[in-house]
Amino acid sequence: MNYYIHNLDPIAFSLFGMPFPWYWLAYFFGYFWVLWSLKFLSRRGDIKLSEEVIHSYIFFGFFALVLSGKAFYILFYNLGHYLENPLDILAIWKGGMSFHGALLGGAAWTLYYSRKKAISFWKLTDPLCMVLPLTLFFGRLANFVNGELAGRVTEIPWAVVFNKFYDSHPRHPSQIYEALLEGLLLFIITMTLKKKLKTEAVMSIVFLTGYGCARFFVEFYRMPDPQIGYILNYFSIGQVYCVLMIVLAGLIYKFKKN
Repeated sequence: MNYYIHNLDPIAFSLFGMPFPWYWLAYFFGYFWVLWSLKFLSRRGDIKLSEEVIHSYIFFGFFALVLSGKAFYILFYNLGHYLENPLDILAIWKGGMSFHGALLGGAAWTLYYSRKKAISFWKLTDPLCMVLPLTLFFGRLANFVNGELAGRVTEIPWAVVFNKFYDSHPRHPSQIYEALLEGLLLFIITMTLKKKLKTEAVMSIVFLTGYGCARFFVEFYRMPDPQIGYILNYFSIGQVYCVLMIVLAGLIYKFKKN
């Protein structure tokens, strides 16, 4: 069978000799999408956040997400590589980010910001969790363009050969699976439940549960990180973190219900 051979250019365009990777564009889109969406919800009266609060929360939160996502990946996924290649820490266009690390950093920043501004933690996270999945959709597409985070070997008709970072075996395009499930599908779900914004913590619980379940499922088709391998010979480290996300969502639900 003739499989699609991945040969996409990770560079979207160059401006004055400076390359702009698709990975950067995904970050830029995510930032401005979230900023515009929260301002739109504020103007409509769906959320009670001033534009000044939205701007400062998202601006500094963006850096908190990027730095914590990178730091988590370095420390818990591939410390040996970065000790040998410290300059790769700055090469964010090469990937090497952890969603779960970014989530922790974002939560820490939100906790700090909510206390500083005397705003409810959930008042910030709920609208953010409603619009965030669309940024994940484009982020996973950027992963596919980069040819990273490929799936396991398979013979399905839509398999892809990622011979840039892997071998010549056809593999599941797991980046696309993640884009569709934890990105597009989760976005549709959160937008469908938009009225739940009035109920504190519901949207955050939906996001944690939805992402955790989607990522846990797709990880069965995705290659584990080679430097870590499998946990108990079956589960990836990403699945372990996803289980913790789902458990956290359950604890939040129980706490808010009581």
